[in-house]
Amino acid sequence: MSGRTVGRAVAALVLLVLVVFTYPGADLASIAVWLTPRATIGSPSAEAGALAWLHVEHPAGRTAYIADPQGRAVQLHGAIPGGMIDFWSGAGSSNLTPKPFYPIDPSAYEGRCPDNSSLVRVPPLCRTDITQMAAFGFNSLRLPISWSLLEPARGQFSQTYLARIAQVVGWARAEGMYVIFDMHQDAYSRYVGRASPPPIPGGDTTDLQYDNGAPDWATFTDGFPSEVFGGQRELNPAVLEADSNFWYNRAGIQDEYIATVAFLTRKFMNDSTVAGYSIFNEPWPGWNLPPGWEDLLLFPFYRRVIDAITGVHDGLPCPTHVYMPAPCGYPDLGVRDRNQLFFLDLGLPREITDFPTHLDLALSSYPNLVVGLHAYTHGYTPDSIFLHQDPDKASYPWGGYEQTYASAEREARSINAALMVTEFGNDPKWDPLILANELIEQEQHRVGFAFWTWKENCGDVHSWGMFEGIDCSRSKQLQAQPQSGCLRPERERLLARVYPSASADPNLTFHYDPSTGAFQLQASGQLGDVPTVVVIPVEVTGAVTVSGAVAGEPAISQQAHGVRMVTVYPSGGAFAISVAAASLAPLGCDTAPQL
Repeated sequence: MSGRTVGRAVAALVLLVLVVFTYPGADLASIAVWLTPRATIGSPSAEAGALAWLHVEHPAGRTAYIADPQGRAVQLHGAIPGGMIDFWSGAGSSNLTPKPFYPIDPSAYEGRCPDNSSLVRVPPLCRTDITQMAAFGFNSLRLPISWSLLEPARGQFSQTYLARIAQVVGWARAEGMYVIFDMHQDAYSRYVGRASPPPIPGGDTTDLQYDNGAPDWATFTDGFPSEVFGGQRELNPAVLEADSNFWYNRAGIQDEYIATVAFLTRKFMNDSTVAGYSIFNEPWPGWNLPPGWEDLLLFPFYRRVIDAITGVHDGLPCPTHVYMPAPCGYPDLGVRDRNQLFFLDLGLPREITDFPTHLDLALSSYPNLVVGLHAYTHGYTPDSIFLHQDPDKASYPWGGYEQTYASAEREARSINAALMVTEFGNDPKWDPLILANELIEQEQHRVGFAFWTWKENCGDVHSWGMFEGIDCSRSKQLQAQPQSGCLRPERERLLARVYPSASADPNLTFHYDPSTGAFQLQASGQLGDVPTVVVIPVEVTGAVTVSGAVAGEPAISQQAHGVRMVTVYPSGGAFAISVAAASLAPLGCDTAPQL
């Protein structure tokens, strides 16, 4: 063989590698998705008394939206309880791998609630928590669950933890609330270790109580020390290495993750209470950099999960249990779940910048996709974590709160997805500024929310819950503690709000004034359209009036917790629904016993 022939062969091989493993391959896969008609989904019928199935509606010329079977735009409002997360727990640093703190057997929660403790970051999730959420007018919750508890040993899935998850879903079903499963992780895993003392100059000892996610057997740190830099848990060499190993499918751990999601979906694919699945919480690139990480690793991973669970085939057939380049799809695992939504987290780099860090390549022809925006303006943006500026004096983001929402809408359109804020929150002292502005943006963009977090232990700077944390200064010993402190008044005032839970007019406008309880909604509809439904939490006491083209008087029903539901039928034309300003009736220090 001549040298010229060898040279051509090498050049062809290099070109092939570049095409398959880098942007040309990702671009071709994206073009193929755009050219593929949206995958067909069924029209499942819910059982009598069950919640309606949700899907994503794709109107021409505007952002897709979450809808019910009647085509009405649905707003999901809720909170995120952390009591099912496999957090590290303990009073000292000697035990790096403690067992899960709270029981995962559902029998431990029947008619009672396990004791809370200051040794772990959150209280247990109990029946009364769901009841309290419903009393705020919430119609959903985002439920974080842990891979480390679903698959504690490789290939061995926990039926006990699955039954515990089903128990919480049952509680939500009884309250008429949807559940979004959140495959949660922070800093990859609580099994990344702790270097003491930190060997690299400038590093600090890792605080494992904030790390969770992958099981021990799926955590490959390759000897990198576990120490944090700049006070950020993700800026940890061990975490960076573990994340990178996941994205490159070291030892087939990505395949195991997909199998775990399949294990979960097989259980709930026929349950309309489960709105859908948040595939991977706040993914972090490891040693990789944007935009290549998102476009060549993260989004193709999402495609493979969706291929495996739905049976949609958008990627190329490739070997599994090895590194799979961007164009690769995944074999159909036989679940064939085409009933539910898939929520796609855009990644921590995007969350930090409040701006797209990827090229918006289409990833799947499955129609029920939702961009799960994590909105932490002035919380985790550079003005806060690097410049340490107060939000009222921040020099970034330049576009204010609108920057992240406007760009998220464009991102959602580019991948044919709806948009929802699946996580947001802030230091409670900044509620009048940060929380108030985030909620205004959500109204203007007509997107629902899941608030981080529901309850959280200890009253330090990390306690962002709707309730005050317990007083951990009393003791760090293992002893029973109350489930929480008091309900934070400003959180209740802002988050227990009036909103349209469903409307046939996806272009409606509405605004709630949390200082007075006043609410205004403007919409339009045709005679015979399905009704618009407005939720009024118990805290809001004002009278309801309607005007314009409506058919008869509004139907106002009162739910078990005092929440009012207003149902209005259009008669052809514009109409308005109003709640008058009136004294608010806050619940105050809600200390109901937990069951």
